[in-house]
Amino acid sequence: MVMKTHEKNKTVVVYVASYPNLNDANTDYAAVRQLYRDGVIGVYDAAVVSKGADGKVKIHTTEKPTQYGAWSGLAVGALVGVFFPPYLVWELAAGAVLGTLIGHFWAGMSRSDLKEIGDTLQASTATLIVVAKSRLRQVLAEAVNHEIKDFEKELTTDAKAFEKDLKAAVQDFLKAA
Repeated sequence: MVMKTHEKNKTVVVYVASYPNLNDANTDYAAVRQLYRDGVIGVYDAAVVSKGADGKVKIHTTEKPTQYGAWSGLAVGALVGVFFPPYLVWELAAGAVLGTLIGHFWAGMSRSDLKEIGDTLQASTATLIVVAKSRLRQVLAEAVNHEIKDFEKELTTDAKAFEKDLKAAVQDFLKAA
């Protein structure tokens, strides 16, 4: 029996996996999307982040933020914005509410956690980031198998406040679009 973890969990977890190439990251992203559709995992957001030879960061999403939970890339964008602020300001332009999401990441993770994520983003060709409602690593162990390295960090933040702020960011984004 598959347990639907997202129905009762009250945490915010960041899962990060690094890849040697964009194709492998996209393959694992598709596996995460399927686990979400099957109700196995509860996800706020997921996206693949790549960095070109010129150092330019790009967030790849295939979902449109037509409703909350549609994986808009905004939560991942806020996390990436912690490390690449110009990206956040110029690429997302989603309003001040997105700054509140950044605050959740800053306040909810230790400096060493943030350093580990930043180092992964700097060193990897492609990175899969999943912001979820529950621990993922164990569930993803069988489905996500192209990564070079992965890790998971639980934020010390108010999950209800995070969810409320994410909904507000999605609404701001939709108004601006």
